[in-house]
Parts: sequence; structure tokens; C-alpha cells
Amino acid sequence: MTTSSVAEIQLKERGFGWVVRRLLLYIGLALAALAAFALFFALSIRLGILDKVNGWFKGGWVGFLVYTAGLFWITVRQSRRRWSHWSFWLAAAGLLTIHCLAFVAILRAYPDWRVIWFWPITVCEAGAFGGILAWLFPEKHRKPRHR
Repeated sequence: MTTSSVAEIQLKERGFGWVVRRLLLYIGLALAALAAFALFFALSIRLGILDKVNGWFKGGWVGFLVYTAGLFWITVRQSRRRWSHWSFWLAAAGLLTIHCLAFVAILRAYPDWRVIWFWPITVCEAGAFGGILAWLFPEKHRKPRHR
């Protein structure tokens, strides 16, 4: 049995009902995650937890260090196949430098920056960094071997 015939059999086994069930599963998971986040934020605002946490990290410098380390870790971990290229490390260092320069300027101009504000920005930056690195270093796909 060749690889193409195995793929055809798997596609035939996965009918319309399977696709609908899988789609409903993903929608349910998304709604459950949204409900969990909404509950977390509602409770933290109601109980005043965010104000206490932001009081501990006045100025956001600790948040800057933690989220920058997390951003760099996520970016590098997702690009394991590119580690052998020195130009990848140069590009990652360049992106990290731009990130650091921007946030140092923001934190100096706005010292009341809240730690929680790093979260959505870091998520967007991680996606942008991944996209930029994927564009700069596209993965080479192997051509299938015919037997």
C-alpha cells in the first residue's frame, strides 16, 4: 500500500459528520476558554486583585523583564529548525532589540504602565516575530520520493 492510498482511505473515513463534530469541538473549546478568561477577569476586577498585583510591580519593569524573556523563549523554541543558521540568531537579536528599545521608551515616558498590559502586546508580538522569522527563513519542503 502506498502513502497516497493510505491518505485516500483516511479521507474517506473522515466524512462530513466527522468535520462537523470536530468543528463543534473547537467552537466549544473556544467558548469555554472565553468564559474562563471572562470569569477570571471579572473576579480579579471585583476583588481588586489586579490593583494589588500592579502595586507590587510599580512601573512595569519587572513585567518588562518577564514578558521579554517569555517572548524570546517562545520565539526561539518555535524556530528550532533554524537554530543552525547564524542569520536566524542575528534576526532574532534584531527583533528583540527593537522590542526592548520600544518598551524602554514606553516605560520611561509612561511610568504607570500596568503589568497586565504586557500580556496582549506580547501575544501580538510573538505572532509577528514568528511571521517575520518564517518569512525570512522559509522551510524547505522535501519533494516526495516515488518508488
